[in-house]
Amino acid sequence: MIFISIMMLFVAGFLLMSYISPRFSLTERIGFGFPIGLAIVTFLMMLQDWAGIPLTSTSCITLTVVTLAGAAIANIPQRKAFLQGLKPQADFSWFNLLWVLMLCILVWVEYHNLLKCMYFPVYDRDSMAGFDTIGYIAAQEHTYKNISVFTGDYMPKMHAPGSCISYLPMLQLAYAYIYSLGAETSKLIPGLFYLSFIIGFYGMATRTMSHTAAMMATLGMVFTPEMISFSSLSGTNVLQAAMASTGLVYVCIWAHQKKIEYLYLGCLLLAINHWLRAEGIAFGGAAGLIVLIQCLRRQTSWKLLSAPVLTLIPTIVFLLYSNSSGLTSESALITHPYWDGEKASLIYKGAWELLSQTTFYGWTFLIMLLIFLANAYYSVKQHDNLFPLLAFIVSLLLYYIILYQVDYKWDSINNVLAYSAKRYMFCYVPVAWYFICNARITQMLFNWIEKTCGRIAQ
Repeated sequence: MIFISIMMLFVAGFLLMSYISPRFSLTERIGFGFPIGLAIVTFLMMLQDWAGIPLTSTSCITLTVVTLAGAAIANIPQRKAFLQGLKPQADFSWFNLLWVLMLCILVWVEYHNLLKCMYFPVYDRDSMAGFDTIGYIAAQEHTYKNISVFTGDYMPKMHAPGSCISYLPMLQLAYAYIYSLGAETSKLIPGLFYLSFIIGFYGMATRTMSHTAAMMATLGMVFTPEMISFSSLSGTNVLQAAMASTGLVYVCIWAHQKKIEYLYLGCLLLAINHWLRAEGIAFGGAAGLIVLIQCLRRQTSWKLLSAPVLTLIPTIVFLLYSNSSGLTSESALITHPYWDGEKASLIYKGAWELLSQTTFYGWTFLIMLLIFLANAYYSVKQHDNLFPLLAFIVSLLLYYIILYQVDYKWDSINNVLAYSAKRYMFCYVPVAWYFICNARITQMLFNWIEKTCGRIAQ
């Protein structure tokens, strides 16, 4: 039953992407199918729990079937385009041995990473203290809002700042979903999510760059030391990074190519990012700025500004749900302007230390800086690769502004920078690698490789 349910989640997301546009490649639909299907079903689980309907295996399967049926019905009017979109492309003129070598390395690394994820039980502190444990108990007690660990007797500080009851519940509900079906471990969720992300990222990258460059971007991202290490754990950080980065990149692709389906898919992925973690608003804000710039340049309709705003729906609905269910904690957000020079200085230094940290992120951000300098001519003369750069900078600034506006009553700002911010920086790794391999100077190199080393002469 677990396998059938996972497949239904995947097919539901696959069909929803086809509904947005049948022009998405098979690689993109295969990659993002599972995350999208899972996000929709977990959101419906929250609504079901809000309505007082128990979260049982039967109700979870029913929601999955309803989601799948809805996505299938939506595709009926465009069934011919859908069937045509299932035909794989037969153009392999780009095929070369470098691409094959990188693919073999990628498959080998991810195969062992997935095995590591599935073999080891949940052991990371955050999951045992929150995500996994809450999901398991929700599956046993058939509710999320009324589970026993949320009671004051069990958790005296349940309404204190930073309490786990105020966390957005997509991952916890995903774990409740898989546990309700009889799974012995929740690790199937992060394992499949990260695998899907790798496939989807590669498919997305081929939209604007050669296959060899896209494979290099994917491999570079996967080789990021700390990020791949956390991908086999059960927390939200890597999953959020997957949705935040790809959603923002799709918005950048839309701004460059003016194809509306990229904006819609990008905002859908950003909505999932908001459904995973509250800090994801930094990426929604960056996407909103890009859409606003296109509106000001008269490159698009002002109505499209609603797209990035609608990405906040999961967060807003959860706030209504949590307030009505008593799942609230004391706010630590400082809502008035103020100046704290010492705090600002600590955040500034911490940000630069993280960006220059090769132990956590490899050479990702240094390579990005070098490519930025090397590609400066094309950036100035042809405005090459400016939207990904803008997205990276703006979302980074917004995140550290959020850190500045939070009063960390339950922890120190130094610990937040050393641990929470370190993990949040995973969101910028895929954007950085997309920027690196999407630069004109990098693409010239990989286009030359495909032209001179390809199996079919150009």
